[in-house]
Amino acid sequence: MSDVGAPRPALVVAADDEQDSVELVAILLGRAGYEVLCASEGVEALALIRERIPDLCVLDGGMPGLAGFEVLRRMREDHRTAAIRVLILTATVDQEREIRRHGVEPDSFMRKPFEGE
Repeated sequence: MSDVGAPRPALVVAADDEQDSVELVAILLGRAGYEVLCASEGVEALALIRERIPDLCVLDGGMPGLAGFEVLRRMREDHRTAAIRVLILTATVDQEREIRRHGVEPDSFMRKPFEGE
């Protein structure tokens, strides 16, 4: 049987400096049929995003160095990546404050810590 013509799974770039978190995201999305590329910091995530143009990004909002919000800002400034949907992982309760603080709005937030099912 051939895979020719078979649709490719949606591609997700997941980035978190906490290894357990990024592995959990990769496992959960992998089980759901997504192809997941993982990064442990923002510069690496941004390089993957620009190289592969994923369907979705799951970014830790508070990574040291280039945080998820800064990755998102740079994505929105680049016409090739501006429309990619972004979910920000955050421990912060006040999402509106985070949006005002960083000046850029993700498509969605997910509170950390989270558990897989």
